[in-house]
Amino acid sequence: MSSESADDEVLDVLERLLRAQLRAIRELRREREGFGRSPAAESQDAEGKSMSQTDMAYEVLARSGHPLHIRDIVEQIQVVFGVSVSRDSLVSAVMKKVANQRRFVKTGKNTYGLLGRDRP
Repeated sequence: MSSESADDEVLDVLERLLRAQLRAIRELRREREGFGRSPAAESQDAEGKSMSQTDMAYEVLARSGHPLHIRDIVEQIQVVFGVSVSRDSLVSAVMKKVANQRRFVKTGKNTYGLLGRDRP
């Protein structure tokens, strides 16, 4: 490895580190000013990867503490995560999890809860 390419790699690592630190500082400022986490930050998991629609639906249901109608889940995803999701797409994804008995249960007409917490 040439000295020049090693220097470039070190600079790339430093740049990514500084960007991450700057994001963290901005998030702290937002929280201190009473705005909470930004929707973009909310829609990412701890490793910075984007959350799936079903992950966001799970979070919304976990926060609510009870089953919700699909329209309410879609609405809360928009509010909490700042992401518009297709109702039909979300229903399809959640129903696949229900059929496989993973994460979600259907508790009523277009109403879903969390497996193990809510009864059908």
